Amino acid sequence: MRIRYAALPLLLALSAGAAAAEELPVFVTAHYQNPAQLQRIASRFQHLIVDRNARTVKVEAMPEDLDALRRAGLRYEIDREGTEKLQRLQSALQSSALGIKSIPGYACYRTVEETYQTMDQLAASKPQLASVRVIGPSWQKTQSAGSGYDMKVLKLTNSATDAALPNKPTLVLFGSIHAREYTPAETVTRFAEWLANGYGSNDEATWLLDNFAFQFVLQANPDGRKKAEAGSSWRKNVNNTNGSCSASAYGTDLNRNFPYHWNSAAGGSSGNACAETYRGPTAASEPETQNLMRLVAGTRGSNGVYTGGIFPDRRPDDVNTAAPEDYQGIFMDIHSAAQLVLWSWGDTSNPAPNSAALRALGRRMAYHNNYRPQQSDELYATDGTTDDTMYGSLGVPAYTIELGVSFFESCSTFTGTTLPDNLKSLRYAARSLWAPYKLPSGPDTVAVSVASATVPAGTPVSLTATVDDSVFNQSNGTEPVQNIASARAYLDAPPWAAGAVSYPLNASDGSFNASRETVTGSIPTTGLAAGVHTLYVQGTDASGKPGTPNAVRFTVGGTGPGNNPPVANFSSSASGLTVSFTDSSTDSDGSIVSRSWNFGDGTTSTATSPSKTYAAAGTYTVTLTVTDDDGATHSKTASVTVSDGGGTQTYRNDNDVQILDNATVESSIAVSGRSGNAPSNASVSVTIYHTYKSDIKVDLVAPDGTLYNLHNRTGGSADNVIGTFVKDLSGEALNGTWKLRVNDNATQDTGRIDTWSLTF
Repeated sequence: MRIRYAALPLLLALSAGAAAAEELPVFVTAHYQNPAQLQRIASRFQHLIVDRNARTVKVEAMPEDLDALRRAGLRYEIDREGTEKLQRLQSALQSSALGIKSIPGYACYRTVEETYQTMDQLAASKPQLASVRVIGPSWQKTQSAGSGYDMKVLKLTNSATDAALPNKPTLVLFGSIHAREYTPAETVTRFAEWLANGYGSNDEATWLLDNFAFQFVLQANPDGRKKAEAGSSWRKNVNNTNGSCSASAYGTDLNRNFPYHWNSAAGGSSGNACAETYRGPTAASEPETQNLMRLVAGTRGSNGVYTGGIFPDRRPDDVNTAAPEDYQGIFMDIHSAAQLVLWSWGDTSNPAPNSAALRALGRRMAYHNNYRPQQSDELYATDGTTDDTMYGSLGVPAYTIELGVSFFESCSTFTGTTLPDNLKSLRYAARSLWAPYKLPSGPDTVAVSVASATVPAGTPVSLTATVDDSVFNQSNGTEPVQNIASARAYLDAPPWAAGAVSYPLNASDGSFNASRETVTGSIPTTGLAAGVHTLYVQGTDASGKPGTPNAVRFTVGGTGPGNNPPVANFSSSASGLTVSFTDSSTDSDGSIVSRSWNFGDGTTSTATSPSKTYAAAGTYTVTLTVTDDDGATHSKTASVTVSDGGGTQTYRNDNDVQILDNATVESSIAVSGRSGNAPSNASVSVTIYHTYKSDIKVDLVAPDGTLYNLHNRTGGSADNVIGTFVKDLSGEALNGTWKLRVNDNATQDTGRIDTWSLTF
C-alpha cells in the first residue's frame, strides 16, 4: 500500500511511543524526470534504489529529507508497509539490551564481537589455513584506548603451499563499511567459513585455498556497526569532531573518504559534515580509511607509487592508461541493498580503460546472483569510493556488490536467497583470480566430477565436466557467446602452472558445436603415488579464449581393489535452542567406526546422533567427520539456526540426494511433537544443484500426499534451484513426514538435493 504526502504525520508515529521520543525514518518512492534531478538528491540519501525504466528511486527519508525531495521537484509516495517494518525493527532494537539478536527473524546476523570471535575460532582451529591480524584502530579507539575497536583482517590460504607459490593471487573483500548494512558482513563471514570448513571435504574450496589467498575485513566500520546494532540507522563512522551535528548525524562516510578522485564529481559526495555522504575534511582523513588503504595498497611514496600492500601498483593515476591484462587478484566492497554489480568509474560516465574486461567479469558474477551489472556512474556520480581508489591507484579489478532486497533483511530472505546466490558469485570470482582480466572472456567450468572417488593404482579415472560460455547476465548489454572448441584436464597442477600435464577431453555428444558442452575423459593413473590427486578442467571457446577452471579430487589406492571412502551426511531438527542431529552417513565397502561432531560453538561430540542445546540464539556451522574401517575420512558441513523464543521451528535435511537423468527422487523431514495445522505462510527453503534447471520439477509433498509446487521446469539453461518459497499449508497437519520431491525430465544434465528446510 502506498500513500502520499498527507499521511506523513501518521507514519512518523507508527511505532507506539517511539515517535514521541524521536522521529523515525520512512520509506518513500520518488519520481524523477531526468538524471540531473536524480544527481541533485544523490548526495543527501544513504541509499538509492533506482528503477530507470519507471524513473523512480526508493529511499529512506526523515522529515527534512521529504522537504528536500519536494524542493528538488520530485513527487513521492510513502510505502506504509515498508515503513512499518523498518520502524518496528528500529524501535525493538532501541528497547532491547540484546540488540539485533533479540529480534525474531534477525538472529543470523553476528555482532562485531561475534564476528571477531568467529575469526579467532577459525584461526585457532585451522592454523594452517587461517590467521588474524590487527590493521589499526577505529576512530573511537584513537580517542580512547579503552573504547572502540581494533580493525582486523582474516587471511585464508593453505600455508603449506606458500613456499611453492610465494605470490598467490588474492581476493580482498570489505564487509559493511556502511554500518547499518547487515548482510555484507555476514555474507563475507559465511564465505570465509565455506572456504575454511570446506578444505579437505569440498573439492572447490580445497583447490582455491591451495592456489590462492583470501583477505577479508569482515567489519570495515566496527564503531558505526555497533551503533547500528543498537537500532540506529547509522551509515558513517563515529567521528564527531567535524561540524555541529545532531546525535544522529555526525560522522564521515568512509566510502566517500578514499583518496582517488576524492571530491571530484558534482554531487558525488557532500561537504556538509552532517550529511549522510559527508566525505570528510580531507582525502583519507579517517583512521578506518587509512587502515584499509595500508592493508590493500600500502604506502604511497614520493614518486606516487604505492608499495607494501596486498596488491602491486601497476597503473599510473591517470584515467586513460589501462592496467596490464595479466594483473592478478580482485578487490570487492560488499554493500546492500540495490542488487547491483558495479565497476569503475563512479565519478564520470567515461568508461575505464579496462572497461571491456571489467564488464565481462562483472556480467559473469551478475549471472550467478541475478543482479544488474553496470558501470557505477550509470546510477549517479560518486567520488572517493573504495572501488575507484583500488582500480584507479593500483590497477586491480575492483567491484562493489550491492546485495539483497532490503537494508534490514530478514534471516529467511538472507539465508534462502541473498546468501546462496552471492556465494556462487564470490566462488566464480575466486576461480578467476589467476587472470581476472582474461579468464572471464572464456567459458566457465560449471561442474566437474569423477565416477569413483577412489581407484586402484593403474586404473583410469573417468572424468565428466560441464563447460559453459553462456553464463553472462545479459540484462544490461550483451557479451559475445562462443561455442566451446575444446576442453582439457590437468593433473595435480592448474592449467597455468609450468609443466602442467594435460589430457584432451571429448564432447559427450560427439562434437564441440554448442556454447555449453558436457565433456568426458579417461585419465590414466599408472605411476601415480598412492593418496589424493587433483584434476583441473578448463575449456576454450571458438575464439581461442580459455576460461575459468574448476577441479575435483580423487584418491589412488594400492594395487588391490582399493577402499571407497565413507560419505558423511546428517539431518537436523531445531526446537528453540535445541537441535537434534540424525547421522545418515554411509560406507559402500565397509563400516563407519567413528564420528566427530563440531557444533560450531567450541563444543564437540562423538555420539552417532547427538542432541545439542546452544547457549544463545544464532546460526552455527556444524561439521560431522566420519572415519571408516580402513582409516578413510569424509566431512559434511551445514548451518543450523536456533532461536530462544516463539513457536516457529525450523526442520532441516542436509543429506545429499543425487538427481539422475529421467528419475524421481525424494528427501524426507519428519515432524513430531507439534499440535494443530501448519500456518498459511510456511517457508520452504531449498538448495538444489542442477546443471539445467528447466529439466526439473520440484514439489513439497505433505504428509497426506498433497503436492505444493515450488518449481516447474522454468529458467531455461540456467543452473540450480535455490530459494525460499512461502506456501499456504494451513490445511495440513504439522506432524508427519514431509517430502521434497524432484522430477528430472530429460537426459544429460544431473544434480543433487544439497539441503532443504521447513519453517513453521
